[in-house]
This record gives sequence, structure tokens and C-alpha cells, in this order.
Amino acid sequence: MESDSMEYRYLGRSGLKVSVFSFGNMTSGWSDEAERWNFECIDKCIRSGVNFFDTAEYYGLGVAETILGKNFKQGGWDRDDIIVSTKLNPYGFGVQGLSRKRVRQAINNSLSRLQLDYVDVLFMHRFDPETPLKETIRIFNEIIDNDKAFYWGTSVFTPQQISECYTICEKHGWIPPIVEQCEYNMFERENIERSLVPIFNQYGLGATVWSPLAGGLLSGKYNDGNLHPGRYDTDLFGGRLREKFEKVIGGRKEAAIRTFQGLKAIADEIGCTQAQLALAWVIKNPDVSTAIVGASSIKQLEDSLGCIEVSKKLSPEILARIEDALGNRPAPSMNWRNFTPNSPRR
Repeated sequence: MESDSMEYRYLGRSGLKVSVFSFGNMTSGWSDEAERWNFECIDKCIRSGVNFFDTAEYYGLGVAETILGKNFKQGGWDRDDIIVSTKLNPYGFGVQGLSRKRVRQAINNSLSRLQLDYVDVLFMHRFDPETPLKETIRIFNEIIDNDKAFYWGTSVFTPQQISECYTICEKHGWIPPIVEQCEYNMFERENIERSLVPIFNQYGLGATVWSPLAGGLLSGKYNDGNLHPGRYDTDLFGGRLREKFEKVIGGRKEAAIRTFQGLKAIADEIGCTQAQLALAWVIKNPDVSTAIVGASSIKQLEDSLGCIEVSKKLSPEILARIEDALGNRPAPSMNWRNFTPNSPRR
């Protein structure tokens, strides 16, 4: 059920409307102990108008899907009001590949764990270089024909790989993908804002984006330029955060601190948290269908939900100040129609 306090966007050129803020249990669904507070987060989301929930067979090697399924069963929410996506990984569960045999069994296993008859969106969770793309697309279409999924999408595919998907579908009369799931935040911009733009324009592809807080780097916790001890030292995502930290801050600590301080000053001025500013900036991009956010507490989730109102405060002037603080706006693609030998190259 839609809420007046939530914004909704169509997922690509489909008729499926998703909340611009969505919940993913990649980090919260790896242990049975998480089941209780994961349910509290989902309940809060639904009461706030969030209708899109994302998971994957790879998260916890099935545990995340199992917890999400138990949560949905416990809540008893109307299935028609909930949009659920899961992803099939070419390297999960010790069985490699997105072959016809593997995908057919994998979707049945996922639905069993989720306790659902169907998922709304089924993703290819990374490109499989060892299985012909035509074979995987064909079985994905069969899954849709059998009402085990309604739509399909790609995740972390290159523009060339996505274009190949459309070419294959057009040739064989198959249903094409409607969405790409990729990373997008203030530090990871090139893919969404430059590389995928022709795909968005040509095919009307939607985008469900992950890591809108850059693994927590944009939360305000690391404004001093230091990676503090905490759960990232021990959990499965510690290495990922440290890698991102080194990419963003390593070798340019003083510049990174200035960026963080600039973002904090803007957040303080418009009366929001730094995390809310970062999330609001992500959903301000019209090519973003929904931003997937996880949470480790209700307080953290409530803070994230507040980004809906914050996005309305991001005037062109505020957005320009954010760009000044970031200093990393991707250069636009070259418009060769307007190019002359004396034109400045950008």
C-alpha cells in the first residue's frame, strides 16, 4: 500500500512502481540471531511506505532468504503490496554457473527458503563468462512464463553486456531485462552518471542501487579520516570496507577530511544528518529507481527513511555546493556532433 510520505518510481519501462527507498538484508541476514530485529526493520519499512525488499541466495548462503521468508510469514502482510527481488549468483553454493540446469534448481530453492510462490524481480547476480548468455536468458524467460518471477534484471553488468542482453532478446522475441543493480554513491559515480547513460536513454532501463553510503564512509563516522575499530574488524564485510576506505582516503587523507567536513557543513545547514544528505543526493538522480539500504537498528533505519524529506531540500544551489565539496563529477561523454577541431575537449 502506497504512503503519502514515500516517493515511488516506475522500475524501468515496466508498470512496476517501487518505493525510492528500499530495504536489503545483505548485511542483516547472515545469522538466525538477526531474525528478530530484521523483522522490526521490515515492519518499520512497510509502515513507512517501503514496498521493495531485496535479497540474494548468496547472502549467508541462503540464510538471508530464509530469514526474510520467516519475517514475511510472521508479518502476514498482503503479498500484493510487497515487491521482492532475489539474485542468482554464478559462483554460489559450490555449483558454478548460470546454466539452464543450475538456474532451474536455484529458483526453486530460493522460493522454498523465501516461502513464496514467486519473486517479482529475478536478477543475474554478476555476469557468467562460462555459460552462453543466450542459455541463461532463455531459462530466465521460462521462469517468468511459469510465474515464478515477473521481471528480470542484471547486477553489476557492463553496458556492453546489458546491450548484448537486449540484442539477444530482440532476436528471439524474449522478455528483456528491466533493471540493472549496481553501486552508486558520492564516491562511485562513473558507472551511473556516464557509462550507463546511453543504456538508460535507449532502453529505459531502471536502476536499483546498492551501497549508497559507500559502505558507511558517508555516514559521518569517519570524518576524521581514520578507520575506527568496530564490527568491520571481524565480520565478513570488514575487508570490503577497508578496501573502499583505502580507495577513497588512502594517500589523500587531508583532501578526504576536507570533503567530509564540507558535506557535514551542508548537512548541518539544512538540518539533517550526513548520512541523510548522502542518501538524498543518491535518490535525487532521476535514473535511480530505488536506493537499497540495510540497517543494524531501528534508529539507523529511521535516519535513512528521513532522506525522503531531505531530498526536497536539495536545491540547485545546494547540489552545486555538494559538487564543490566532492570535486569528482564525471566528465560528460563527448558529443561528436558538436565537435570541431578547435572545440575544447572535456
